[in-house]
Amino acid sequence: MKILLVNDDGIKAEGLKAIAKELSLKHEVFIVAPMTEQSGMSQALTMGVPLRVETVDMKMENVTAYAVEGTPADCTKLALEFLLKEKPDLIISGINNGANLGTDVLYSGTVGAALEGYNHKISSIAVSVSSKSNVSFSTIAKVMADRISFFYDTDKLFMYNINFPKSLKDNKIKFVFTKHGRRIYENEFDAVVLDDGSIAYKMQGRAKDIGNDEFTDIEVVKNGYISVTPLQIERTDFSKLETLNNLGGILNGIND
Repeated sequence: MKILLVNDDGIKAEGLKAIAKELSLKHEVFIVAPMTEQSGMSQALTMGVPLRVETVDMKMENVTAYAVEGTPADCTKLALEFLLKEKPDLIISGINNGANLGTDVLYSGTVGAALEGYNHKISSIAVSVSSKSNVSFSTIAKVMADRISFFYDTDKLFMYNINFPKSLKDNKIKFVFTKHGRRIYENEFDAVVLDDGSIAYKMQGRAKDIGNDEFTDIEVVKNGYISVTPLQIERTDFSKLETLNNLGGILNGIND
């Protein structure tokens, strides 16, 4: 299988190296990753600015790697439209150092890079692990490598957001299929006094989870399981669309 690896932690990230090493034992691996960390970039693209690309020797067999001076989604798009001679069978984004749960998927560069692949009609998986987890990158890499065929065979086209917990319940591997929950951040900005005396604002904040039931990724990961959430690009509110269509005659008849 030809697998494209992308991420938002950058070409030097330990999670990327771990999964590349494991997958390269049985698959042909292509890495296209940002030169520097690009967390929180979602699916942003660099417009009107040349993207510098460098080849990187990962010192692994069956691995071809490039570093891109751009966003995670830039990496996926550039890989699919220019750098790779053939379309990959699968795209994996990660392993990200830090969970991407609930509404964090709206901002995640890890998820954004995978969604860009899905937007190109290629099955894609985003893989993340909770910060300060006792589940190592090498363990996650082995778990994912062992289950690649299962995920690949589930459907012709998919986008899965996978999150590993801080610790595995009973030290056992158990995947749970979930919906994504809701997470907001309190005290998102701190005021910072710069050297010239001016005030700037630094984003940090503290996560606050709201109204999540047992079927959400947030609760599943909190309970020590691995969450698998199927995502899609379609964001139309069909219920609202039906309501508006029913009211369309009234709206269009205002000036009659």
